[in-house]
Amino acid sequence: MLKVDGYSGHKRDERPHAFRLHDRQYKIKEVMDRWYGEGAVYFKVEADDDNIYLLKYEEGQDSWDLVFYQNPRKAKSVIENFGGSSLARQFGVKTGGGNMKRVSYFLH
Repeated sequence: MLKVDGYSGHKRDERPHAFRLHDRQYKIKEVMDRWYGEGAVYFKVEADDDNIYLLKYEEGQDSWDLVFYQNPRKAKSVIENFGGSSLARQFGVKTGGGNMKRVSYFLH
């Protein structure tokens, strides 16, 4: 069960500031990104547990969904353990050569 608390001015979906997932409350440290889809607004946020969440507000249904969760420390560990370019090859990513350390640890 997901419940989102948000700051709102004239629009309900203006910006979430906390959410409750099951029995735990998460405060949002940062709204990293926001974009609009068909009938929905998406928020990529960093919570106080240092994880990344993608929250979706469906305007027509006045409801929130958790779309994605990522632990950046685990993603960084996977990249380091696979040696950068071999990880890219494993997932079929074409690179232009160069330094794999420039690859973002966050999924966009």
